[in-house]
Amino acid sequence: MASVVEDKVTLSPREMPRSWYNLAADLPFRIPPMMSPSGYPITSRELEPLFPVQIRQQEFADRQQRSFRIPPEVKSAYAQWRPTPMFRARKLEARIGTPARLYYKFEGGSPSGSYESNTAIPVAHYVRDGGFSTIVTGGAGGVWVNAVGHACTVFGIKARVYSVRDDSHFGAAAARLWGIDIVESPSGDTRVGARTLETRGSGAGSIGVALAEAYEEATLRPEVKFAMPTLLNHTAIHQSVIGLEAFRQLAAVGEEPAVVIGAVGGGAHFAGLLAPFMKRRVEGAKTRFVAVETASTPSLTRGVYAYDSADSAGQMPMVQMYTLGHEYTPPGIFAGGMRYHGVAPLISALYKEQLVEAVVHSQREAYEAGLEFTRSEGVVLSPPSMYTVKEVIAEARRCKDSGRDDAILFSITTSIDTDSTPYDPLLSGELANAPAAEGSLVSSVGRLMRFRK
Repeated sequence: MASVVEDKVTLSPREMPRSWYNLAADLPFRIPPMMSPSGYPITSRELEPLFPVQIRQQEFADRQQRSFRIPPEVKSAYAQWRPTPMFRARKLEARIGTPARLYYKFEGGSPSGSYESNTAIPVAHYVRDGGFSTIVTGGAGGVWVNAVGHACTVFGIKARVYSVRDDSHFGAAAARLWGIDIVESPSGDTRVGARTLETRGSGAGSIGVALAEAYEEATLRPEVKFAMPTLLNHTAIHQSVIGLEAFRQLAAVGEEPAVVIGAVGGGAHFAGLLAPFMKRRVEGAKTRFVAVETASTPSLTRGVYAYDSADSAGQMPMVQMYTLGHEYTPPGIFAGGMRYHGVAPLISALYKEQLVEAVVHSQREAYEAGLEFTRSEGVVLSPPSMYTVKEVIAEARRCKDSGRDDAILFSITTSIDTDSTPYDPLLSGELANAPAAEGSLVSSVGRLMRFRK
């Protein structure tokens, strides 16, 4: 049974979800299929060089399968930190003076310090069980490096990560910790990386470029399987453990959220948090869902809903999503994982159907809100979580102005750097806003629109 002690709600190990939930099975519309460059829906067989069979089954589940059993070895690995606790942010409520009730799911207790372990663990399990030796992937910063490194250690396989070169925390320390191979992206090790270095320079790194390099390597090495930290359907399915636990925890305190808020880069984390609550919305509940974007990469609010590649080179299969175009080069910001050009097909479809709203916040105002949260609740936030908290505080203040006593649900992770705090640039006066790169955005979206025609 759930335990409620003051402002903390915990679940027993026996209450950890036994299965992941596939929200797409309960939606009144279909998520558009993944497409090959030839313009036809891609098949599971075509993805065989990239993903183990279980990942492909989850990727193509659509309406066919509502849940997937969590393998015992994955559940055992999850048990190191799951179920994760939920807290009521009562001190922040008092600081704001709001009648709203703020509940946050704490996803910072995993070995990686992030929710990204929720998908790294099962991917590593499936790669090992398929008889493959190595995961290759791309990312931005040390969090995904940590998640993949830990997961590969658990299951005795190797990892190679292309990590964004212009991110000051590109993951070298985490790679040394877990004994994995890390390559600064763009690199000279792949055709994509070498071309990016030649045409755009070493500062042109992005998640899209890093994923393109990893994808290229995976297609050339049969012993290697490719991993995505976000975006694709199977990652949203894995992240559903967050929402399933949160659903039980809120029920234990007699709450149902009026608003669910989450930052989006690729969008899998937010998709996992909202999953069981969106099912209730489809059944008639009035819950609102708010996706928070960074002003540097406003894919939902300024992008187009179109088929686009998941990587910057246009090599990977295309998915229908809100995108700024895979050639968009965002400015550098500290929330590196939010610099992705597109948003998960699931979140994009929900936004198109007006079941999800989207807001945009700048880097500096997100950091200022994060600092307010930290000084109230005593949790040092990761940069993406600051964007979430910015909108949570804004919504709480709107509740104060209107007198609404809404329950607001959100999820956070923490900073994992022990040598500095993520607030140092703000506190030193060095933090500037980073609006969208207008020239790159207009050019990239324009090319995408011409392609659609």
